[in-house]
Amino acid sequence: MIELLGVTLACGAISAALAITGRRRGGPSWPVAEVVMLAAMLDVHLPTLGVVPAPLWSLLLMGCAIGAALSDRMRQGRAGHSSGDHLHAVGMLLGAVLVLLVGAASGSAPVGEVAGAAHAAVAHAHSAAVPISVTLVTAVAVAAYAVGVIVMMVLRRPGRVELIRRIASLAGLVAMAAMTVMP
Repeated sequence: MIELLGVTLACGAISAALAITGRRRGGPSWPVAEVVMLAAMLDVHLPTLGVVPAPLWSLLLMGCAIGAALSDRMRQGRAGHSSGDHLHAVGMLLGAVLVLLVGAASGSAPVGEVAGAAHAAVAHAHSAAVPISVTLVTAVAVAAYAVGVIVMMVLRRPGRVELIRRIASLAGLVAMAAMTVMP
């Protein structure tokens, strides 16, 4: 579990750093969304933090994904180009669902309070509190998203920095999904 946490946080940090420093035509909306995603992952997964409840993070992530996709779409209409981040918005929405599932599985501890020794060890039982049907639907959605991202990367062939950002973002999302199903 700790390895998956490390992968999730490292990939989130790489994706956020590349979104901030990368040469993109997309404006500031995606870097902000990436930083919010990294902050949510840190806050929800690290037991000593827990500053913001998972449902609030989930709503914030949904707002960032929708806002960034809308901004990208409006920019596409004016300039006649597409940065191809529509799938990334779907990934952010899946991330919001995963943050919500992780928060539900870890127990709804009061804000800022550590939820026992198992939670403090980061190896809390994610799948115990999440119904199997929700886990299955989420796994199928993450798998479909992964296939979509890989197909788009092959067909569009983004630049090197953008390719690394997309791979890091996908790997972080898959690792986060794996943490929700692993006991």
